[in-house]
Parts: sequence; C-alpha cells; structure tokens
Amino acid sequence: MNFTQWEIVYIKFPFTNLSNYKLRPALVISNNNYNKKDNLMLIWIFWNEWISDFSILLDEDSLESWKMLKQSFLRFQNIFTLDKALVERKIWKVKKHFYKISIQN
Repeated sequence: MNFTQWEIVYIKFPFTNLSNYKLRPALVISNNNYNKKDNLMLIWIFWNEWISDFSILLDEDSLESWKMLKQSFLRFQNIFTLDKALVERKIWKVKKHFYKISIQN
C-alpha cells in the first residue's frame, strides 16, 4: 500500500500482553519520498483534549471528509516511526489549508 503525507491511517496498536490489538488513528507526516521505504513517521491522534503548546485541534474543518466520532487532537510530542505492515487502512486526508496553518504555528 502506498501512503502520502497528511493522510490519516488506522494502525494496529497492540495490547500490553500482545494478545490482540486496537485500531488507532494516526497522521502520516513523513514526506512521500520517505514513504517509499518500509516505515512511516506518524503522529498519534487523541480524542481527549490535553492542554499543551504542542497540541492542535483536528475537527470537521480540518479533513476533506469528516468521519471522526468527535473532535480530536494531534499531539506533536508523540511523533513515532512505524513499519507500514502495521497500518490497517487509510481513513481520510487532511485539507491543505490545515497543515499549512499548523506548520506555521
């Protein structure tokens, strides 16, 4: 599967005993050239608000097609790398105006 920057994907997040996993949303932040490799750079998406200078609201105006259950938050202190094999599927894409504003702030 090919991934592009600013897509939101569901990843397989394992339980602590590795018996199963939950699907959790994350934003692809690595550029398209990097995404040709085995890994992706991602940011966790959380539903609960956490006051921080490093959090950004992700709401219906942020996505090309709103399908989130509730408004969510990107926590930029939670950047990580993940093997593409752990990505279950693509969900949505962030609107261009959103990530331009986010990067400038």
